[in-house]
Amino acid sequence: MKSRLIINAILVVVLIALGFIIALKPNSKNTALSALVAINSPDIKTISIKRKDNDSLHFSLENGHWVIDQPIQAPALLGKIERLLKIAQIKPPVSYPLEGISLDNFGLLDPKVSIQFNSSSLNIGLSESVHSRRYVSDHQQLYLLDDTFLHHLTAPLSAYIDTRLLPNNIQIVRLKTPLLDLQQKTDHSWVNKQTPTDELSADSIQILFDEWRFARAIKVTPQLQKVTGKPIIITLSNQKRLEFTLIQGEKTMTLISSKNKLAYTFSSHKYRKMTTLPALNPNDA
Repeated sequence: MKSRLIINAILVVVLIALGFIIALKPNSKNTALSALVAINSPDIKTISIKRKDNDSLHFSLENGHWVIDQPIQAPALLGKIERLLKIAQIKPPVSYPLEGISLDNFGLLDPKVSIQFNSSSLNIGLSESVHSRRYVSDHQQLYLLDDTFLHHLTAPLSAYIDTRLLPNNIQIVRLKTPLLDLQQKTDHSWVNKQTPTDELSADSIQILFDEWRFARAIKVTPQLQKVTGKPIIITLSNQKRLEFTLIQGEKTMTLISSKNKLAYTFSSHKYRKMTTLPALNPNDA
């Protein structure tokens, strides 16, 4: 008799639990198979981040490359763009209809941050205290998501700028710095016009140019004020010239682009490698 009472009590508890599940089901929707934004990543051409406490940002895909349109014109850091695109593809386990929900309770009535992929917008709200998940909404649903992305949306402008000094797939035909003036002659040999009697190895020239082609700055920041310094000029095979102003610091060297007014900061050690011809082993020549 006692065991029968225990079984009946368990059944009552199960029935009550099922009742709660059935009661909640109309107010929630399982979206485990649906991404936040119904756009495939390759089809996203623009990204906008609106921030109340910082600069708003706008990115666009131009000729296969992401660029920053606002608040400055600059190449965008691909790794950062990829992290933004992953936000659109997050698959929330559960969503709730916005109807009847007070957005102000979730920090979504006037959000501090929102992100837009093409024309699809997401508002980013507060985080809940139990599981530290963040409230996110579109125009129809409220989502609870693991809080793994907000820092990408609130990062400073400099974090979104590509740290590469030079664009991909370029061929340098002349490099002029305060200590070097390397130029290719008609017979394809090289001369340093600063010291024209030196014999130069084509291999050492290419190793040096690779230091420039693959150079990534420690940081990149907008340089709005006019500065004075020594000129650096890089001439490409299409005769396009890239001009920089060199500013020497205590432990760093900064190259400021005359085109987009970006300041690329390198360690002094890295800059020396970019301006010193390597001494090759005679067996390697």
